[in-house]
Amino acid sequence: MKHPIVSVIIPTYNVQDYIRQAIHSALDQTLQDLEVIVIDDASTDQTVEIIQSINDSRVHLTISPENHGPSYSRNLAIKRATGEWIALLDGDDWWEKDRLERMLKAAEAHQADIVADDIRNFVEGETNPWNETHLGKLKFELPKWSVSAVDVIQYDLGPLKPLTRRDFLLRKGLHYHEDITYGEDFVLLLECLLHGATMLIIPDPLYIRRAWPNSLTAHRQRSTECLIKLTETLLSKMKAKEQEYLMVEICPEVINALEKRLKKQSDSYLYHQLTEPFKKGNPLQAACQMLGLMLRKPRSVAIMAEKVPDILDYRVLRHLKRPTVGKDLGIPDEYQTDNNPDESREWS
Repeated sequence: MKHPIVSVIIPTYNVQDYIRQAIHSALDQTLQDLEVIVIDDASTDQTVEIIQSINDSRVHLTISPENHGPSYSRNLAIKRATGEWIALLDGDDWWEKDRLERMLKAAEAHQADIVADDIRNFVEGETNPWNETHLGKLKFELPKWSVSAVDVIQYDLGPLKPLTRRDFLLRKGLHYHEDITYGEDFVLLLECLLHGATMLIIPDPLYIRRAWPNSLTAHRQRSTECLIKLTETLLSKMKAKEQEYLMVEICPEVINALEKRLKKQSDSYLYHQLTEPFKKGNPLQAACQMLGLMLRKPRSVAIMAEKVPDILDYRVLRHLKRPTVGKDLGIPDEYQTDNNPDESREWS
Protein backbone atom coordinates (compact mmCIF):
# COMPACT_ATOMS: atom_id res chain seq x y z
CA MET A 1 0.00 0.00 0.00
CA LYS A 2 1.41 3.39 -1.00
CA HIS A 3 1.93 5.78 1.90
CA PRO A 4 1.30 9.52 1.58
CA ILE A 5 4.10 12.06 1.57
CA VAL A 6 2.62 14.11 4.40
CA SER A 7 0.54 13.24 7.45
CA VAL A 8 -1.35 16.32 8.59
CA ILE A 9 -2.09 16.18 12.31
CA ILE A 10 -5.01 18.19 13.68
CA PRO A 11 -5.91 17.97 17.38
CA THR A 12 -9.37 19.40 18.02
CA TYR A 13 -11.41 20.55 20.98
CA ASN A 14 -14.58 22.65 20.61
CA VAL A 15 -13.65 24.34 17.33
CA GLN A 16 -16.95 23.94 15.49
CA ASP A 17 -16.72 27.42 13.95
CA TYR A 18 -13.30 26.84 12.43
CA ILE A 19 -12.55 23.16 11.89
CA ARG A 20 -14.02 23.01 8.39
CA GLN A 21 -11.70 25.77 7.21
CA ALA A 22 -8.69 24.11 8.86
CA ILE A 23 -9.30 20.72 7.25
CA HIS A 24 -10.06 22.13 3.81
CA SER A 25 -6.91 24.26 3.92
CA ALA A 26 -5.04 20.94 4.14
CA LEU A 27 -7.14 19.05 1.60
CA ASP A 28 -6.90 21.91 -0.91
CA GLN A 29 -3.12 22.08 -0.89
CA THR A 30 -1.29 22.11 -4.21
CA LEU A 31 0.41 18.97 -2.89
CA GLN A 32 -2.40 16.42 -2.79
CA ASP A 33 -0.52 13.31 -1.62
CA LEU A 34 -1.44 13.54 2.05
CA GLU A 35 -3.60 12.20 4.84
CA VAL A 36 -5.37 14.24 7.51
CA ILE A 37 -5.41 12.64 10.96
CA VAL A 38 -7.84 14.38 13.30
CA ILE A 39 -7.88 13.51 16.99
CA ASP A 40 -10.88 15.03 18.73
CA ASP A 41 -10.27 15.49 22.44
CA ALA A 42 -13.82 14.93 23.71
CA SER A 43 -15.42 18.02 22.18
CA THR A 44 -18.81 19.01 23.58
CA ASP A 45 -19.94 21.11 20.60
CA GLN A 46 -20.58 20.12 16.96
CA THR A 47 -16.90 19.68 16.03
CA VAL A 48 -17.15 15.91 15.48
CA GLU A 49 -20.31 16.13 13.39
CA ILE A 50 -18.72 18.74 11.11
CA ILE A 51 -15.61 16.60 10.63
CA GLN A 52 -17.73 13.55 9.83
CA SER A 53 -19.62 15.54 7.20
CA ILE A 54 -16.43 16.14 5.16
CA ASN A 55 -16.52 13.58 2.38
CA ASP A 56 -12.86 12.86 1.66
CA SER A 57 -11.17 9.49 2.15
CA ARG A 58 -7.95 11.20 3.20
CA VAL A 59 -9.55 12.38 6.45
CA HIS A 60 -9.25 9.97 9.39
CA LEU A 61 -11.02 10.85 12.64
CA THR A 62 -10.40 9.42 16.10
CA ILE A 63 -12.65 10.50 18.98
CA SER A 64 -11.21 10.42 22.51
CA PRO A 65 -13.80 9.58 25.18
CA GLU A 66 -12.01 11.81 27.69
CA ASN A 67 -10.16 15.12 27.42
CA HIS A 68 -6.38 14.63 27.64
CA GLY A 69 -4.92 17.79 26.10
CA PRO A 70 -3.11 18.55 22.83
CA SER A 71 0.12 16.66 23.60
CA TYR A 72 -1.75 13.39 24.06
CA SER A 73 -3.72 13.98 20.86
CA ARG A 74 -0.62 14.76 18.81
CA ASN A 75 1.25 11.74 20.13
CA LEU A 76 -1.68 9.50 19.25
CA ALA A 77 -1.86 10.99 15.76
CA ILE A 78 1.87 10.51 15.19
CA LYS A 79 1.53 6.84 16.14
CA ARG A 80 -1.19 6.43 13.50
CA ALA A 81 0.55 8.48 10.82
CA THR A 82 2.02 6.77 7.76
CA GLY A 83 3.45 9.76 5.88
CA GLU A 84 7.10 10.59 5.40
CA TRP A 85 6.52 13.98 6.96
CA ILE A 86 4.48 15.16 9.97
CA ALA A 87 2.72 18.51 9.52
CA LEU A 88 1.06 20.30 12.45
CA LEU A 89 -2.17 22.24 12.11
CA ASP A 90 -4.36 23.44 14.97
CA GLY A 91 -8.12 23.10 14.53
CA ASP A 92 -8.78 26.85 14.41
CA ASP A 93 -5.89 27.83 12.10
CA TRP A 94 -5.33 27.42 8.36
CA TRP A 95 -2.65 27.29 5.65
CA GLU A 96 -1.87 29.08 2.43
CA LYS A 97 -2.62 26.77 -0.53
CA ASP A 98 1.00 26.11 -1.56
CA ARG A 99 2.46 25.79 1.93
CA LEU A 100 3.34 22.10 1.86
CA GLU A 101 4.72 22.17 -1.67
CA ARG A 102 7.03 25.10 -0.96
CA MET A 103 8.25 23.77 2.36
CA LEU A 104 8.95 20.28 1.06
CA LYS A 105 10.93 21.62 -1.89
CA ALA A 106 13.11 23.59 0.50
CA ALA A 107 13.53 20.62 2.85
CA GLU A 108 14.57 18.23 0.09
CA ALA A 109 16.93 20.78 -1.48
CA HIS A 110 18.82 21.11 1.81
CA GLN A 111 18.26 17.58 3.17
CA ALA A 112 16.65 18.96 6.32
CA ASP A 113 14.89 16.95 9.01
CA ILE A 114 12.72 19.92 9.98
CA VAL A 115 11.42 22.85 7.95
CA ALA A 116 9.37 25.73 9.31
CA ASP A 117 7.84 28.92 7.97
CA ASP A 118 6.76 32.17 9.57
CA ILE A 119 3.31 32.56 11.16
CA ARG A 120 0.87 35.35 10.39
CA ASN A 121 -1.49 36.28 13.22
CA PHE A 122 -5.20 36.79 12.57
CA VAL A 123 -6.94 38.43 15.53
CA GLU A 124 -10.54 37.23 15.62
CA GLY A 125 -13.16 39.90 16.13
CA GLU A 126 -11.08 42.93 15.16
CA THR A 127 -12.17 45.23 12.33
CA ASN A 128 -8.64 45.04 10.95
CA PRO A 129 -7.65 41.54 12.09
CA TRP A 130 -4.21 41.11 10.52
CA ASN A 131 -1.40 41.41 13.02
CA GLU A 132 2.37 41.14 12.57
CA THR A 133 4.06 37.82 11.87
CA HIS A 134 5.81 35.86 14.61
CA LEU A 135 9.31 36.24 13.21
CA GLY A 136 8.61 39.79 12.06
CA LYS A 137 7.61 40.76 15.58
CA LEU A 138 10.99 39.54 16.85
CA LYS A 139 12.74 41.93 14.42
CA PHE A 140 15.66 39.74 13.55
CA GLU A 141 16.96 37.92 10.52
CA LEU A 142 17.39 34.21 11.10
CA PRO A 143 19.90 32.19 9.06
CA LYS A 144 17.48 30.28 6.84
CA TRP A 145 19.46 27.10 6.29
CA SER A 146 21.07 26.54 9.68
CA VAL A 147 18.98 26.67 12.84
CA SER A 148 20.56 25.55 16.12
CA ALA A 149 19.18 24.62 19.54
CA VAL A 150 20.45 27.96 20.82
CA ASP A 151 18.47 29.72 18.05
CA VAL A 152 15.30 27.93 19.15
CA ILE A 153 15.79 29.24 22.69
CA GLN A 154 17.11 32.71 21.90
CA TYR A 155 14.56 33.56 19.22
CA ASP A 156 11.56 31.77 20.75
CA LEU A 157 10.89 29.47 17.80
CA GLY A 158 8.57 27.18 19.78
CA PRO A 159 5.35 28.70 18.36
CA LEU A 160 6.36 27.77 14.79
CA LYS A 161 4.52 24.81 13.25
CA PRO A 162 7.23 22.85 11.42
CA LEU A 163 7.17 19.87 9.12
CA THR A 164 9.24 17.06 10.62
CA ARG A 165 10.47 13.80 9.14
CA ARG A 166 8.48 11.10 10.91
CA ASP A 167 11.42 8.71 10.70
CA PHE A 168 13.57 11.13 12.70
CA LEU A 169 11.06 11.22 15.55
CA LEU A 170 10.77 7.43 15.54
CA ARG A 171 14.52 6.79 15.42
CA LYS A 172 15.20 9.19 18.27
CA GLY A 173 12.18 8.14 20.30
CA LEU A 174 10.94 11.72 20.58
CA HIS A 175 7.39 12.70 21.44
CA TYR A 176 5.38 15.42 23.15
CA HIS A 177 5.63 15.46 26.94
CA GLU A 178 2.06 14.97 28.07
CA ASP A 179 2.75 16.36 31.54
CA ILE A 180 3.57 19.76 30.00
CA THR A 181 0.41 21.82 29.57
CA TYR A 182 1.97 24.92 28.01
CA GLY A 183 5.06 25.21 25.81
CA GLU A 184 5.10 21.57 24.68
CA ASP A 185 5.95 22.60 21.09
CA PHE A 186 9.05 24.45 22.29
CA VAL A 187 10.31 21.45 24.28
CA LEU A 188 9.90 18.97 21.42
CA LEU A 189 11.55 21.27 18.89
CA LEU A 190 14.45 21.89 21.28
CA GLU A 191 14.88 18.17 21.86
CA CYS A 192 14.93 17.51 18.12
CA LEU A 193 17.75 20.02 17.65
CA LEU A 194 19.66 18.62 20.65
CA HIS A 195 19.39 15.17 19.07
CA GLY A 196 21.04 16.38 15.87
CA ALA A 197 18.14 17.38 13.62
CA THR A 198 18.95 19.75 10.77
CA MET A 199 16.41 22.55 10.58
CA LEU A 200 15.73 25.36 8.12
CA ILE A 201 13.24 28.21 8.03
CA ILE A 202 11.71 29.81 4.98
CA PRO A 203 10.76 33.41 5.76
CA ASP A 204 7.27 33.48 4.23
CA PRO A 205 4.22 33.40 6.56
CA LEU A 206 2.32 30.43 5.11
CA TYR A 207 0.68 29.39 8.39
CA ILE A 208 -2.21 31.55 9.64
CA ARG A 209 -2.80 31.47 13.39
CA ARG A 210 -6.14 32.62 14.78
CA ALA A 211 -6.11 34.52 18.06
CA TRP A 212 -8.57 36.44 20.19
CA PRO A 213 -7.93 39.80 21.88
CA ASN A 214 -9.68 38.82 25.11
CA SER A 215 -7.79 35.57 25.59
CA LEU A 216 -4.46 37.17 24.72
CA THR A 217 -5.02 39.83 27.36
CA ALA A 218 -6.69 37.81 30.07
CA HIS A 219 -4.24 34.91 30.07
CA ARG A 220 -0.95 36.67 29.28
CA GLN A 221 0.28 36.67 32.86
CA ARG A 222 -0.79 33.07 33.36
CA SER A 223 0.90 31.89 30.16
CA THR A 224 4.10 33.77 30.96
CA GLU A 225 4.12 32.25 34.43
CA CYS A 226 3.76 28.78 32.89
CA LEU A 227 6.67 29.45 30.53
CA ILE A 228 8.83 30.62 33.43
CA LYS A 229 8.16 27.38 35.29
CA LEU A 230 8.91 25.38 32.14
CA THR A 231 12.24 27.13 31.59
CA GLU A 232 13.17 26.67 35.25
CA THR A 233 12.40 22.95 34.97
CA LEU A 234 14.49 22.56 31.81
CA LEU A 235 17.42 24.37 33.42
CA SER A 236 17.19 22.26 36.54
CA LYS A 237 17.17 19.01 34.60
CA MET A 238 20.01 20.04 32.29
CA LYS A 239 22.23 21.29 35.09
CA ALA A 240 21.58 18.06 36.98
CA LYS A 241 22.62 16.20 33.81
CA GLU A 242 19.52 14.03 33.82
CA GLN A 243 20.41 12.02 30.72
CA GLU A 244 17.23 9.97 31.12
CA TYR A 245 15.36 13.13 30.21
CA LEU A 246 17.23 14.25 27.11
CA MET A 247 19.72 11.46 26.41
CA VAL A 248 22.19 13.96 24.96
CA GLU A 249 25.17 15.96 26.15
CA ILE A 250 24.06 19.49 26.97
CA CYS A 251 26.50 22.19 25.86
CA PRO A 252 27.09 25.29 28.03
CA GLU A 253 25.72 27.53 25.26
CA VAL A 254 22.28 25.92 25.61
CA ILE A 255 22.19 26.42 29.37
CA ASN A 256 23.35 30.02 28.94
CA ALA A 257 20.60 30.66 26.37
CA LEU A 258 17.98 29.19 28.73
CA GLU A 259 19.20 31.41 31.56
CA LYS A 260 18.83 34.49 29.33
CA ARG A 261 15.39 33.25 28.26
CA LEU A 262 14.36 32.93 31.91
CA LYS A 263 15.45 36.51 32.64
CA LYS A 264 13.53 37.78 29.60
CA GLN A 265 10.41 35.87 30.65
CA SER A 266 10.69 37.20 34.20
CA ASP A 267 10.94 40.75 32.86
CA SER A 268 7.91 40.11 30.64
CA TYR A 269 5.92 38.86 33.62
CA LEU A 270 6.82 42.00 35.57
CA TYR A 271 5.79 44.17 32.61
CA HIS A 272 2.38 42.50 32.45
CA GLN A 273 1.95 43.08 36.18
CA LEU A 274 2.58 46.76 35.51
CA THR A 275 0.19 47.13 32.57
CA GLU A 276 -2.69 44.72 33.25
CA PRO A 277 -4.39 46.97 35.86
CA PHE A 278 -4.86 49.67 33.21
CA LYS A 279 -6.80 47.22 31.05
CA LYS A 280 -9.19 46.24 33.82
CA GLY A 281 -10.46 49.38 35.51
CA ASN A 282 -9.91 52.79 37.02
CA PRO A 283 -6.80 54.52 35.57
CA LEU A 284 -6.05 56.30 38.86
CA GLN A 285 -6.20 53.07 40.82
CA ALA A 286 -4.06 51.36 38.18
CA ALA A 287 -1.49 54.18 38.35
CA CYS A 288 -1.27 53.76 42.13
CA GLN A 289 -0.76 50.01 41.73
CA MET A 290 1.95 50.62 39.12
CA LEU A 291 3.74 53.11 41.37
CA GLY A 292 3.63 50.66 44.27
CA LEU A 293 5.07 47.88 42.13
CA MET A 294 7.84 50.15 40.84
CA LEU A 295 8.79 51.06 44.41
CA ARG A 296 8.85 47.41 45.48
CA LYS A 297 10.68 46.25 42.34
CA PRO A 298 12.96 48.99 40.93
CA ARG A 299 13.82 46.78 37.95
CA SER A 300 10.29 47.45 36.66
CA VAL A 301 11.19 51.09 35.91
CA ALA A 302 13.87 50.07 33.42
CA ILE A 303 11.58 47.46 31.91
CA MET A 304 8.84 50.02 31.34
CA ALA A 305 11.28 52.44 29.72
CA GLU A 306 12.56 49.74 27.38
CA LYS A 307 9.01 48.90 26.29
CA VAL A 308 8.02 52.42 25.17
CA PRO A 309 9.20 51.97 21.51
CA ASP A 310 7.38 48.62 21.27
CA ILE A 311 4.19 50.12 22.71
CA LEU A 312 4.33 52.93 20.14
CA ASP A 313 4.88 50.42 17.34
CA TYR A 314 2.06 48.14 18.47
CA ARG A 315 -0.53 50.82 19.18
CA VAL A 316 0.16 53.15 16.25
CA LEU A 317 2.56 51.99 13.56
CA ARG A 318 1.13 48.47 13.14
CA HIS A 319 -2.14 49.90 11.86
CA LEU A 320 -0.26 51.53 9.00
CA LYS A 321 1.54 48.32 8.03
CA ARG A 322 -1.12 45.59 8.20
CA PRO A 323 -3.26 44.38 5.31
CA THR A 324 -6.82 45.68 5.56
CA VAL A 325 -9.15 43.04 4.17
CA GLY A 326 -9.31 39.34 4.86
CA LYS A 327 -10.72 38.48 1.45
CA ASP A 328 -7.58 39.70 -0.31
CA LEU A 329 -5.46 37.49 1.92
CA GLY A 330 -6.97 34.08 1.30
CA ILE A 331 -10.01 33.78 3.55
CA PRO A 332 -12.84 32.33 1.46
CA ASP A 333 -16.26 33.89 2.08
CA GLU A 334 -17.68 30.67 3.48
CA TYR A 335 -14.97 30.57 6.16
CA GLN A 336 -15.32 34.14 7.39
CA THR A 337 -17.28 34.31 10.61
CA ASP A 338 -18.52 36.81 13.15
CA ASN A 339 -18.92 34.17 15.83
CA ASN A 340 -17.21 34.66 19.16
CA PRO A 341 -14.91 31.90 20.41
CA ASP A 342 -15.83 29.70 23.30
CA GLU A 343 -13.92 31.38 26.12
CA SER A 344 -14.11 28.23 28.22
CA ARG A 345 -11.64 26.41 25.99
CA GLU A 346 -8.30 25.69 27.61
CA TRP A 347 -6.38 24.98 24.44
CA SER A 348 -6.75 25.15 20.67
